[in-house]
Amino acid sequence: MPSEPKVRSDRLAADVVAAIRQLVSDGVVVEGGDLDIADQDFLVAEEQSLGDIVPTRRREFRAGRIYARQALQALGIPAHSIPVGPDRVPVWPTGVVGSISHTPSLCAVAVGLSADWPGIGIDIEDDSPLSDELTKLVSHASELEQRQAIEKQLGYDLPKLLFVIKEAFYKMHFPLHRQFLTFQDVCVGLDVNKRAAQARTVPSGRLALAGNGCFEGRFDSVHGTLFSCFEIAAH
Repeated sequence: MPSEPKVRSDRLAADVVAAIRQLVSDGVVVEGGDLDIADQDFLVAEEQSLGDIVPTRRREFRAGRIYARQALQALGIPAHSIPVGPDRVPVWPTGVVGSISHTPSLCAVAVGLSADWPGIGIDIEDDSPLSDELTKLVSHASELEQRQAIEKQLGYDLPKLLFVIKEAFYKMHFPLHRQFLTFQDVCVGLDVNKRAAQARTVPSGRLALAGNGCFEGRFDSVHGTLFSCFEIAAH
C-alpha cells in the first residue's frame, strides 16, 4: 500500500499540531503540519529576504510561511508577506505577534494579536537526546539535579526538553526586549505533573534588567516530538 507512509505522516503531524493547540491560550492560533505544503507557490519578497541557503532550510522556510498565512487568516487578517528581518526573525504584519518552529519533517506556527499577546514563543524538536557536550552548553547544574527521576517520569531526555523550553522562551522574549540570550542566560524550573515550566533570565552584568521576571510556559510530547510554548498576556 504505497499511500500508507504519507497517510501516517499526515496523521502524526496533525496529532502534534492538535496537542500544541491544547497548550496555548484562547486567542492564540496554531497552524502546522508536514513540509509537503512547501511545494506550493511562494512569495518572491519572502524568498529574497531569506538569502542564499540550503534547499532543506528553504523548504522549511516556505512551509512555515504558508502555515503562518493560514494562521493569520484564522485571525481575520488577509494573506501577507512575512519576510525575514535584519535580526533574522519573522516580520509580522502590524498588530500581530507570532512564532515559527520546524523539525526536519514538521512545522508549527503560533500567532496572536499584539493587543492581547505582546509576546508568543513556541519551539518543536524531535526527542533525540543531546550529547554530553551540548548538555553542558544548554543546562545549569541545578536544572539537572533530579535528572534521573524526571527522565523516568517523562520518558525522554531532560537536557533536550530544556533546550526546547529555552528556545520557546527566547522566541517570546527577544521581540520584546531585543536581548540576545544564551542558554546559560536562562534558568528553568519544571512542574512535571502539570507539564509546566518557569523560565527566568539569570542576572548578570551583560544583561539589561528588562524582562528579568519569571515567565510561565508549558510543554509536552507527542509521537517523539517535544514542544513548548510561552505567552505574555497584555492584561
